[in-house]
Amino acid sequence: MPELKNHTQALTAALLLAVTAPHESIAAEVVGQAELIAGGMPPADVDRVKDVIEVALAMLTPEA
Repeated sequence: MPELKNHTQALTAALLLAVTAPHESIAAEVVGQAELIAGGMPPADVDRVKDVIEVALAMLTPEA
């Protein structure tokens, strides 16, 4: 994993890991970390990260 340089990168990585984790317990742990990271960020920045993750996942996951 590359070195994360700021809260935006850390939140992006945490959210991506949360939705791709192989086990629920790992996902729950990563979600907790994402919440801690997001708590130290302006809400607008958190929303932008969520939007990017949503678009990226939509592009990578074929529609059912």
